[in-house]
Amino acid sequence: MKCTLLALEGCPLSSVAGPLEILSLANALVGKEHRLSLQIVGEGQNIDCFAGMQLRAHGSLSDVQQTDLLIIGAIGHPGDRSLNIQPATLNWIKSQYQQGATLVSICSGAFVLAATGLLDGKQATTHWATEDLFRSLYPNVNLQSEQMLTQDGNLYCSGGASAYQDMSIYLVQKYYGEDVAQQVARRALIDMDRHNQNIYRQFMPTRQHQDTSIHQVQDWLKQHAYKNVSIDMLAQQSHLSERQLKRRFKQATGLTPLGYIQELRIEHAKHLLQSTNQQVEKVANSVGYEDLRFFRQLFKRLSGLAPTEYRSKFSVNTHSA
Repeated sequence: MKCTLLALEGCPLSSVAGPLEILSLANALVGKEHRLSLQIVGEGQNIDCFAGMQLRAHGSLSDVQQTDLLIIGAIGHPGDRSLNIQPATLNWIKSQYQQGATLVSICSGAFVLAATGLLDGKQATTHWATEDLFRSLYPNVNLQSEQMLTQDGNLYCSGGASAYQDMSIYLVQKYYGEDVAQQVARRALIDMDRHNQNIYRQFMPTRQHQDTSIHQVQDWLKQHAYKNVSIDMLAQQSHLSERQLKRRFKQATGLTPLGYIQELRIEHAKHLLQSTNQQVEKVANSVGYEDLRFFRQLFKRLSGLAPTEYRSKFSVNTHSA
C-alpha cells in the first residue's frame, strides 16, 4: 500500500515527520509484504516550514498519480497565513479521494481538507484554538472540536499539535493491527487512551466583534462573573433589554450569557486547581457555585475530566487537596 504525506508551506515539521517516523517504526516490526510505502510530497520539492525549518520532500504532487492513504500535514495557525491553497493542490487532493484514497488531516490540515469541499456535511476536528475561525470559514462542516480524532467514511481528522501521535497510532492499528499498534505505542511512549481535546482547551473569549455594548458586558464579567450574576444585571450594564442582550451576546460571542459565565468560571476553577491546594468545594465556592454536585458535572462537561482528575494531571503543586 502507498502512503503519501503532504507538506505545505509553513507546516510544522512534526506534523509530517512525526507520522512518517511512527509509520516507519511500524514498518520495522512487520515483514516487507505488509509494509506501507511512505513518501513526503509538496507543491514543490523544497518546502519552507514553520520556525525557519526547511524540508526537501521526496517528490512533488505531480509525481503521485494515485495513493491509498494521504496524510495532510498541519499548516500552522490558519489565522496567520493566507488560506489560498493552490487550486491545483485542492483538485489533486479531491482526485485522490475520488480514486478511493483514505484522506487524513493533522491539526490545522483540516482547513485544507475542508477547502476541498469534501468535508461538507461530514464530521471533522481540528486544533481547539482555531474552532471559531474554522466554523466561520466552513459552516457546512460538522465540527467536533472536543474530539481528538474523527472519522466519517474515508475522511479522518485529528486535533491539535501532538494529536498526530494519536492519529498515527490509530493508523498503525488500522493497517498493521492491534499488536503492532501496542508495540509502537510502548516504544514511542504514546498513550493510547487520549480521546478528548477539552482537557487541554483554554477558554479564550471572542473579542473580535464590533458590538461595543457586548464589549462592556464582557469587561464587566471579567470582574464579576464569580458572583451572583443575573441577566437583568447584564442588561443594565449594556443598556439593552434582556431579549436584546441575549440575542446580541450570542451573535457577538457565539455563546449565551449563561454559557459564557460558565466558561469563565470553569477556566478560573482550572487555575485554582492547578496552582492551589484548596479543597474542591472551596474552589467551587470561589468561582460562584454552592452546589458541589452541579459544579463537578459542569467541570467535567467543559474540561473532559473531573476536578480531582484535572488537578492530578495538571497541578503544579507537589501535594494535592
